[in-house]
Amino acid sequence: MKTLLLAIPLLATFLTAAEPERELAFKDAEKKQVRHSMVGQRDTLLFYTFPAQSAVLVLNIGNKGAALPVSGTVHLFTPGTTVDALARWVNNQHSDGLFPEVPEPTLSSKLPEGTCAVTARELVGQEKSPVAEDIFADYKVKLAVKEHRVEGKYKLTAFGDEVNVFVKSDAS
Repeated sequence: MKTLLLAIPLLATFLTAAEPERELAFKDAEKKQVRHSMVGQRDTLLFYTFPAQSAVLVLNIGNKGAALPVSGTVHLFTPGTTVDALARWVNNQHSDGLFPEVPEPTLSSKLPEGTCAVTARELVGQEKSPVAEDIFADYKVKLAVKEHRVEGKYKLTAFGDEVNVFVKSDAS
């Protein structure tokens, strides 16, 4: 009986202990890039899914002008969330929400301003909007993402990447 009484506080501590901090390393991520919607070119969305960590990093690169602002949010899901469930959640973020049963993030943490930036760009072409007379310049850009940590929740390692971005042309 005495052993059982000693084990109860230990068991309670174990059951209420916080989950371990998640390590979000770019090398472990699966990337999806979205730059078209049903009505044409849009802001570029980058989804970096970390299946083993049940996490998704979403970067948004604006396309309204040459500044190319980049913002990001880390979304953490219940540990063990399946790859398929994460993929359905990602799909609903940029499409018409086909999937009614998707996991909800347990934490959505915006990255501080200045964490993500475009470091280089190269014009590679242009594309006309399918619904208007707008012309969009097509750029290949290099991104830099600085390390960011939320103590006890996650650590996003620094990384760089290359992506394509449409920018609405001033001439249109």
